[in-house]
Amino acid sequence: MKKPMKRFLLFMTGIAMFGMMSSCKEEGPHEDNIVKFSATINSAPTVPKSVSAAQGSGAFEYNKTTKELSYNISYKDITPATVTINFANPGYERGAILFTLAGPTATQVVGKANQPLTAEQQAWLIQGLFYVNITTAQNIYGEIRGQILPDKISY
Repeated sequence: MKKPMKRFLLFMTGIAMFGMMSSCKEEGPHEDNIVKFSATINSAPTVPKSVSAAQGSGAFEYNKTTKELSYNISYKDITPATVTINFANPGYERGAILFTLAGPTATQVVGKANQPLTAEQQAWLIQGLFYVNITTAQNIYGEIRGQILPDKISY
C-alpha cells in the first residue's frame, strides 16, 4: 500500500475512534440516586430453622445522596414481636441487628431506618448481606426472614 493511502486509513481510523469515544456517556442505572431492593420473606432461610406458614415481602429504596434506607414490608399469618434489619456475612447465617423498625402493625411496617447508612453498611447492602427478620414470642430469633437483594436492572 502506498504511504498516502496508509495515512488516509490511519486518519479515518482516528476519526472513528474519536467519534466512538466522544459518544460514550456516563448514564444508566448507576447514575440514579435511588437504588431499589426487595425481599421475599418466609421461614425457609431462618437460623435456627422455624416452620411457619407466615410469609411476606419487602420493598426497599436506598437514597445515595441522603444515605437513607426506606422500607415497606408486608406480611401475613404472623403477629410480630419485632421487625429488624440485620447483617450477616455470609448472608445466610444469623447476624447482628442493625436497625429495629418502628411500628409494626398486624400486616406491615413502613418507614425509614433510624439513621443514615455508613459507607460500610452501604457496601453490605449492595452485596446482599442485609436481611429483614420478623420475630415472634414463640421464635425469638426469627419466625420468617428474607434476604434484601438489589432489584433487577433493565437497560
